[in-house]
Order: sequence, then C-alpha cells, then structure tokens
Amino acid sequence: MNIALSFIFSQYEISVIDTLTNMLYNERFDEFENSLKRFYGEVDTNILRCIKLGFLELYMTDNSTDYRYGEFVALMDTLVNLPQNNTRNKLYVAVSSAIGAVFYGRRGDITKAISLGNISFSLFSEIYSENPDVYDSYLPLGIYHFAMGYLSRSSSRKKRGIEMVKESAKRGVLVKPLAYAALVYIYVFDKKPGYAVDYGIKALELYPKSRTFRWILAYAYKEAGMYKDAIRVYMEILMDLNRRNPNCNVCLAEVYFHLGESYKALGDDEKAKKSFWSSYYYASSEEDPYRRRKVKEILRKLAKYGIGG
Repeated sequence: MNIALSFIFSQYEISVIDTLTNMLYNERFDEFENSLKRFYGEVDTNILRCIKLGFLELYMTDNSTDYRYGEFVALMDTLVNLPQNNTRNKLYVAVSSAIGAVFYGRRGDITKAISLGNISFSLFSEIYSENPDVYDSYLPLGIYHFAMGYLSRSSSRKKRGIEMVKESAKRGVLVKPLAYAALVYIYVFDKKPGYAVDYGIKALELYPKSRTFRWILAYAYKEAGMYKDAIRVYMEILMDLNRRNPNCNVCLAEVYFHLGESYKALGDDEKAKKSFWSSYYYASSEEDPYRRRKVKEILRKLAKYGIGG
C-alpha cells in the first residue's frame, strides 16, 4: 500500500472497500446490503455511506428504476454537508458530490449536475494540493486536463489527463471502477475506440459477472464498429437479465433496442426489426410505476425507427 494512502485509509478499510466494491459491481445487491450492515461499527461510517450512495445510484441505473430515489437524496445530503475540516471528510464530500453529479446528469437535471460537479472538482483539487498521493483525486483532475487539452488542441495536456486517470484506475480506492469506465468514454471521445475496447475488457476482467461493465464494453464495441462483438456482449447481458433479473421488462427492452441498432448497423434489417419490436413489447409490458421514466425514454427512441403506435 502507498504510504500516503495510510494517512487516509487503513489497510483494513481498503480491504472492506474492495470487498464491497466487488459485490457492488457484480450486481450482488442483496449480498452487498447484508455485508454493509456487518461492517458498521468496524470502519468509519462515512466510508460505508459513500459506498452505499454509489450502490443506490448503480442499483437504480441497473434496474432502470426511480425506486429508492428519496433514500439516495437523503444520504447524499448527509454526505455533502459534512464539515470539510480534514482530508478524509473532503474526500467523502468530493466523492458523494461526484456520484450526485452523475445521478442528476443521467436524469437530465444539468444545472444540479454541474453544481455538484463543481463542488467535487474543487475539493478534489484541494485534496491533490494537500497530498498528491491520494489517487482518487486523479480521476476528476485527469478528466479536466483531458478536456482542456482537447479544447486547446494540446496533445501533451490530453496525454497528462489520460495518464492521471490511468493512475486513478491503478491506485485509486473509492473511485477505481469509475476510472476504468472513464477511460472507455475518454478514448471513444478521442476517436480511439480500440483503446476503449481494451479498457472495457480490463474492467470486465476485474468484475467478471458485471452487467455494468458489459454495457460499457458493448458500447465500446459499437463505437469501434465491431458490431458482431457488441451483439455477443448484448446477448450475454440478455441471458444474465433472464437469469438474475427477469422481472425487469424495461431492462430487457433496453437490451433489445441496442441489439436492434447493432443489427441495423450490420445491414441485417430483418433481425434489427425483430429486435426493435421485442424492445417495444417489453417496454409496453412494464407495469412498475418507478420505471415509467425509462419506459418513455425507450418508446421515444423506438419511434425514431418507426416502431410503436
């Protein structure tokens, strides 16, 4: 373990974070929550709160639901209002603000997302200034330098940003999985989808049962024009949903939608149409009121392909 990290987290705390993260990103949600309860009283409560906040965001995303929205908001408010009187607390506020930014960004509340993102970035900058060996801070700072390098056409600054994100993926504690995901999106944005695929594969090797990272890898394959590989991964997601989450009709609808787009890109219009109509069937069959937002989103996208009423 890096000596500087011991100033922030103990070796035992890092092992707890790794254990819970492994459950979380392999979508072992029930096991995760049961284990989380066991660790209260053994490690800093705010570590567990940050991880639970990440769990709630991932749970709602993976299940295409707004169920537990109120719980998420209440927990985030608790974390972002912690006193910023030491590096550890600053890290908790920064991480929870970043999770909140992703959460609100996915729901289209851009103003809220930007506000929380700014809080997170400012605090991570402070943390980096105080201790450059806290590698969690490298993720947002790396993304920032990459973006600034892209806008200013500075290849050296872009490279610096990418290297910082890679360091976060290698040595981060709370944000390590997010860093792998970020590298996929960075390389897609930088029109280097081959590298995006490489990091998508590496992330899946870390969390081999993960639907989350299968979604990300399939996205990388699509952007790289590797549609047959994308279809293979979407089929894996479909089989996993049928095995582990068969009651989420809108989840199935989303997979079929992406299968339809992939088949269409390959020029197989017959399979594309069949997949799109399967997506429509599952989306229309979803009765869970907490999933209406996602249902509307999918039906709106299907309508662009002439599918639906």
